[in-house]
Amino acid sequence: MLTRFLLILLPIIVPFALYFGYYLLTRGSRTEADGEMTAEELPWVERGPWAWLFFTGVVFSGIAMAISFANTGPAPGDSLVSPSYHPPAIENSDTGS
Repeated sequence: MLTRFLLILLPIIVPFALYFGYYLLTRGSRTEADGEMTAEELPWVERGPWAWLFFTGVVFSGIAMAISFANTGPAPGDSLVSPSYHPPAIENSDTGS
């Protein structure tokens, strides 16, 4: 679950969080005197580059998965031994007859 969060969800959320933080820092205080604005009149910050943010997140997620999958697994030339269970030997502790 943590791997899915770190490799998929977090890289997609980060661009949106950065955009939201940028928006909060750069927006000017608005009053009702500004009136209604059409989408073309809105500053680019308020129109929101949602498709670009999602695309950037998917690219970050792909990079994170590529790095993770490239760094996991055995080294080249290592022999793989599957795990096996060996139950403990039971000794008879009753030696008296």
